[in-house]
Amino acid sequence: MYDYTEFDNAVAIKMTGSLNTTNAAQFKDWVVREFITSRKQTIIVFDMSAVENIDSYGLGIIVGIYKRLIAESRYLKIVSPNKNIKRLFELTGLDRIIKVYEHLSEALSDQ
Repeated sequence: MYDYTEFDNAVAIKMTGSLNTTNAAQFKDWVVREFITSRKQTIIVFDMSAVENIDSYGLGIIVGIYKRLIAESRYLKIVSPNKNIKRLFELTGLDRIIKVYEHLSEALSDQ
């Protein structure tokens, strides 16, 4: 469904387009099935370098995935959001609970 790269204890998922009411539930189901219940990477990274926008439903999906990972002592990290998405994370306070990085290498090295 989405391109991804696996590392020793992490997976980076390359998101594209928008995360909204039309596709966010499908994205969540895929992430849960492929990486939360089936695999045991400690860190899941959402590479948002190609994401154009996220609506409130999409934000809710991200928070739900974050909560599920935290409950299992795992982590969600965000990489390369555009300035509007970064601002959205700041306005909603999500940047205080989900770490946002400029580059994938930073997210993978920050344990």
